[in-house]
This record gives sequence, structure tokens and C-alpha cells, in this order.
Amino acid sequence: MNLGIAVPFPGGSILCADSRIEPGDASSNGENDAALMSFTSGKRIFAITYAAKDPRAGRMLASEIANVACNANSRQDIIPGIKRVMGDWFRSYGVAQIPSIQFLFASNSTDDNAGRVLLCEPPSTVMETFGPCVVGNAARPINPMVRLLTPRHNQSFSIRSTVLRICYLMYLARKYDPLAVGEETEMIVLSNRGSFTYIDSRELRQAEGVGEKVDALLLDMARQILSAEMEQNPQTIAEEFLRGYFDVMEQNPQVYFPSLSYLDKMGGAVGPVPVPMPTGTLG
Repeated sequence: MNLGIAVPFPGGSILCADSRIEPGDASSNGENDAALMSFTSGKRIFAITYAAKDPRAGRMLASEIANVACNANSRQDIIPGIKRVMGDWFRSYGVAQIPSIQFLFASNSTDDNAGRVLLCEPPSTVMETFGPCVVGNAARPINPMVRLLTPRHNQSFSIRSTVLRICYLMYLARKYDPLAVGEETEMIVLSNRGSFTYIDSRELRQAEGVGEKVDALLLDMARQILSAEMEQNPQTIAEEFLRGYFDVMEQNPQVYFPSLSYLDKMGGAVGPVPVPMPTGTLG
């Protein structure tokens, strides 16, 4: 199982995943395979990713979920359809061991509500998340940092800032569990105004480079504070940290995402990320 991250916000949602590592046969090594799928049906836009021990089974079931969503008569019919497809797949294994699979399913909304993100797991779990959600074994080292994607009270994030924060979490996942995370990051932004855009992989790699510098700065700050002795001047420690801080902050404005401009061109500009409500279960 690998890594998927979803963040709903007013006006849309963001779905991010690493490239899956497909197992190779006896004569070849494993290879990376994309696991972030998007599709449209009329005015509706959907995206789905999965975390699975069996990538082929995950991709097949993700395709079936996509077909159900596209053929649903209304938004209310999507959840029962997903449950039916997952239940049929689950029961088809009989007494055989069933591979563990989780899905993050995002869709645009036709009203002014936040983008919709569903957490799905066979045989019948379908939950709507009202805040950041992470799936996959590689999520374990970054779970304590997911609060980074949740603004404080009366605070908001821009889409650019949210993408930067997600890229930082992807960097941490690769740092702490490199064998479980694919080499590439994929990210899609859905807008409730009818548009979507994939973030260019080069832009994502640049953002993860800033995340590496942020991580080094935080570790250096902890090292200085925890090794400080009583006779040391706290101001000296603070000044040393600030030098590194300003060095990183100078690089922050240099990281921008031209891919996001596509949302504006399509009339799909999206607003800041709010404080999420508690997660609720549907069905």
C-alpha cells in the first residue's frame, strides 16, 4: 500500500497520490505506475486514487467505481453504487484472502459547498470527509503532521499554500518510508465551477525541494534548543535560526504553480481552505 492525500475546501478539492510501485516478474524489477485517475460525466468531474497491497486489483476496482459514478443518475445514487460494486468484488473472493484496499474519491459540487471527498473501503465503508484525509501504509510517518493541512480558527490557506503543504508531507513520506512510496507525485485540483487541472510534475518536484529545506530547518532548530546550556545566550540561538529561516523564506516566493492558472481561465477560481467539520458517515 502506498500513499494518497485528499483535501476538500470551499469551491473544490485536491487529490494527491504517489506513483504506484508495480511488482515485477522473476525477470524484471518493479515499475512505477500512475494511480490517480480523473473522469467526467456531463457537468460532473471525478477523481479517484487508491492504496492497495495488490495494485492491479486496486486499479481494476477503481475503474469500476468510476463507471458507477459516471452512470449514476444523481449525486445521491453514487454512494449506493460504490457500495454495491465493492460488495460484489469483496464477495467474489469467497474464502480466499482479500487484499486490503482503500480509495479516496473526490468530486466537484454543483453548489457553493466544499468539494466532496469520500473515503471508501470494501466491502461497504463509504465515509464523507470534511477535512484532510490520508490513506496507505506510507501515511503512518506523516499522520502526526496532517494537522498542517488544517487552518487555525479564523485562518485560511490559499490553494498555492495548500499545495506546498501537501508536497511537504509527500517529501516526509519519501524520507521516512522510501521503499513504500513511488518516485513521482501526482496531484489534481477539482473546482466546483466546472474545471480541473493537474499540477505539473516539475512544479511538484520544486515544491518538494522547499519541503526538504523546511524539514532541515525544523530539525536544526530542535537541535539548537534541546542542546542549549544555561550559560548560552538565547538570543544567539534565535539569531542563528533566523538566518536559516530567512534563507528558506526567500525561496518560498520562487515556488509557484502555473498549472493553477488553468482554473482561473476556465472560470474555476477557488477560495481558501476552511477549518473542517468532523468527519461523518454516509449510508
